[in-house]
Amino acid sequence: MTSKNYLCKGIRDHIHRHMFLTILVSLALLVALPIHCITELDVAKGMVQIPEDSLNSVQEAFLGCLSSNSWVMVVVAGAAILYGLASFFYLYSGEKTDFYHSLPWKREVLFLVSLVSSLVSFLVPYLIATGITYLIGIFNGGNSTKILPAMAIAIGVNVLYFLVFYAAAVLAVMLTGNLFTGVLGFAGIMSYGIIIKTAYSSLNSHFFDTLSVYSSGMQENFLSPFLAYRMMIYTGEEKILQYGVLYGAIVLVVLLALDLWLYKIRPSESYHKSIAFPKLEPVIKVACVIPIALLAALFFSLGMRNHFVWFVAGTIVVALVLSAAFDFLYSLDIKSCIRPKISTGVILAVLALVIIGYRMDITGVDSFLPDKGKVQAMSVKFNSISERMAYPVNSYEKMEAVNNNQMWMKDFDAIYALAQIGVEYYADNKNEEADAFGLDTLVNVDLAYEMKSGKKVYRSYYLPETEEVLANIQKIYDNWEYREKIMPTYYADAEDIEFLYVTDALGRRMQLDVQRNELEILYKTYKNELEGMTFEEAAGERILGYLVAEQMERGNYGNTKQDYMFSWDLPIYEGFSETRAMLTELGNPIEDQIPAEEVLQIRLTTMDEMGNTAQEMILEKPEEIQRVLEHMTYEYCHYGVGSKILYDINVEIIWTDRFKETGQTMYLLDDGSLDDILQKLNVD
Repeated sequence: MTSKNYLCKGIRDHIHRHMFLTILVSLALLVALPIHCITELDVAKGMVQIPEDSLNSVQEAFLGCLSSNSWVMVVVAGAAILYGLASFFYLYSGEKTDFYHSLPWKREVLFLVSLVSSLVSFLVPYLIATGITYLIGIFNGGNSTKILPAMAIAIGVNVLYFLVFYAAAVLAVMLTGNLFTGVLGFAGIMSYGIIIKTAYSSLNSHFFDTLSVYSSGMQENFLSPFLAYRMMIYTGEEKILQYGVLYGAIVLVVLLALDLWLYKIRPSESYHKSIAFPKLEPVIKVACVIPIALLAALFFSLGMRNHFVWFVAGTIVVALVLSAAFDFLYSLDIKSCIRPKISTGVILAVLALVIIGYRMDITGVDSFLPDKGKVQAMSVKFNSISERMAYPVNSYEKMEAVNNNQMWMKDFDAIYALAQIGVEYYADNKNEEADAFGLDTLVNVDLAYEMKSGKKVYRSYYLPETEEVLANIQKIYDNWEYREKIMPTYYADAEDIEFLYVTDALGRRMQLDVQRNELEILYKTYKNELEGMTFEEAAGERILGYLVAEQMERGNYGNTKQDYMFSWDLPIYEGFSETRAMLTELGNPIEDQIPAEEVLQIRLTTMDEMGNTAQEMILEKPEEIQRVLEHMTYEYCHYGVGSKILYDINVEIIWTDRFKETGQTMYLLDDGSLDDILQKLNVD
């Protein structure tokens, strides 16, 4: 009973000593919760209500104030850091340390007193501020079935991460002997994972030409408790909450265990030192200097002509300067910081190994080509195909497999063949100058291996547009398992479309005056023809116009909520006979070509490297104009691989009607029949 009374008295005394901090935190919580909620609800009352919304604007605003409130996140983190520093600040004073450690309590009890009192000091005003906010929302009509569960989750998450930040701040105090190094230590604990990951990614990007990375990005948020906490607050998704809570709980247990262990063994005379444990000084120095020196040198060498030499020189200079700075911070003696240290030699040796390893690619990153028998599946992403497509609004999440290069195919012979070509072509050209490397027409191909071991490896190559490469791309594209997922029509049904328009080469944009059933039939007809089109047909057929689909979406604009229309273009190819027949029946035909009688002249030009006109030819003869018009096409949605478009030639139409303008940029699709005309422009 006596021990229990002492414990309770210690908690009360601790709370009383930090009452000013508690008052400050309470005021911050009142601003972040009730006052912020009042202003948000006042703004929400002026918003236009969308009937289909499950929650009205006031309910949404109230839900956001309780669950995804960034102001609360700042207060929670700030309060945890302040309480952590204040609870053990006495360790930075010799007299106070002797006093506390002379008390008839074990250090475990002292630690528990500080932890419990800090939690109570934060939790009480936080719960009061949350309760006031809840009442404000209820009285303003913000109540809904989602409020109480969201509030309970928010309380749990905020308390959990308050303890995480508190434990991290205490760890920084335990490891250091003064406030300055304590603050630096806390910043290092919170950011070290980010620094290591950034240095690793930057080195990979700088030295490896074929490495590519695809991920959801969620993993990056677990490099620091701050990032994980922010991710949970802003997203609120169930899966992310589960991961975030599990991550926070693990980090909290580890930090508290370290705190308690270090507190028990921390020397009382550590208050006058920068680092409380001298044996950790070289370890901290080595761990910090290496990634920071690499990052600083990479940044310094950007844009330099001989970037590798500057990178090496920068790494050495930054490493030596930082090493001296750490030594001075430890000893506060200038003479000591300029003396040779074993830790400095270790830093330079590790940096030399890292630089040599990356320079020589000793791990074989750019030459990676696994044995085919070790591969379970492969995926491929052709940026020159998927990036030419126009997709429906809000289709990104549905396209996750496409965007992240995870369309795994068990039949991957053609993809593996591209990987072989990529490795060989890179090996033959990696030492070439950029100008020489760019003599070939290159195709960007992103490949992914799913190994039988479960590991996923991503690579990116620029391949020459040879017949072999095009043949393999055609095999992949013509595989329905692949093509289905990259078609824009896969991500929108006819029911999602409000209106359909047609645009043609004359620049006309005509809304289709059709009934809902006619719109759906037309869209499904187009969908069948587009998705049934082979790679060879997409490359060789002219595009005569576009079917423009419009979808109704909603967005927030200032204090109002408004619907808006989102449109996306679908190319109408020359061979889409059924779609074109339907458009003709509906009174909006797409002609095979621009009427020759409406064209006065056609101006063909080529450009030099500076963007100036190199050569020019004006066609005025009716038969030449007719022949050129038969080969004119829109460029958009012609893929940037295997295309027969003559990109070197600019086409300008001079209309008989001088006031008429061309609607969109047009190009020539080459089939060899215009060679007698084009040879005058010296185009290969």
